[in-house]
Amino acid sequence: MQEDIEQRTVSITVQAAKLSGRVLKSAIAAALRKMEQQRTTPTVGRNSMKRLAGRDGGTNTIDVPGRIRSFERYARKYQVRYHIEKNISTTPPSWTVYFKANQADAVTAAFKEYTRKDLTRTKRPSLLAQLSKFKELAQALGRDRVKNKEHGGPER
Repeated sequence: MQEDIEQRTVSITVQAAKLSGRVLKSAIAAALRKMEQQRTTPTVGRNSMKRLAGRDGGTNTIDVPGRIRSFERYARKYQVRYHIEKNISTTPPSWTVYFKANQADAVTAAFKEYTRKDLTRTKRPSLLAQLSKFKELAQALGRDRVKNKEHGGPER
């Protein structure tokens, strides 16, 4: 119950010479206008479908196979408002990204940079593969040596 009350509380600071009912009413009205504006304006980055299609419909889609987190980083970089849905019918799963129609240029730039980085990522061998290759080389070098068990000790 305490957490629920803490989540619903709002703090308003008013600087006035004389705090009257009119001043308090205008401060609360301004705070409510600000909260309503923040609630209705879509934020940059990941949004709900309802918020994305809120003011004017017109959403476009693009399919993103593979890693979606790296695409999200580029979408936020280009100030794109988007919504993501997972398509589990394909193996591996692909993602459908919904975005505003007026942001097509920004999405195109973000998607180009994402594909360029993703293609260069697939060319490199993985770190674990490199590690296992070097491990085998080290073991092969260790087998060729002849062990010398003579130890130099104190002379008698």
